[in-house]
Amino acid sequence: MNFDAMMPRDPFADDPNDPASFITDDDPYDHPEPLSEEERIHVSQDLRLVMEFKKVLGPRGIEGVFFMCEDCEEFHYYDWDIMAANMRATLAGELSPVHEPSAQPNIDAYVPWDYCIGYLDGLEAK
Repeated sequence: MNFDAMMPRDPFADDPNDPASFITDDDPYDHPEPLSEEERIHVSQDLRLVMEFKKVLGPRGIEGVFFMCEDCEEFHYYDWDIMAANMRATLAGELSPVHEPSAQPNIDAYVPWDYCIGYLDGLEAK
């Protein structure tokens, strides 16, 4: 289904001072730095972990992870699929896809990364 016709008109349409018009192809955010081999290995390992977290914790009601944002000093909540998409984009040398987190996430359904690691470790303990 195409929702373009349902979208509001661009508030900067036909505006010569459209902020987007000042973005150039030289923008460093358009072309992320290539990963080193070590960084590539770490992102690949984290992607495998995210997939395992989703498989193990998803059925238990855990929807993703949260992190404290150093810029705004608030928690940000990321679903498993958003985390995986961001990591895949990084591995492909692309910018992470634009996503909008839930306006009112169920904060009880998100846990810290270290909790996820500990949970998997606990499952493997004998």
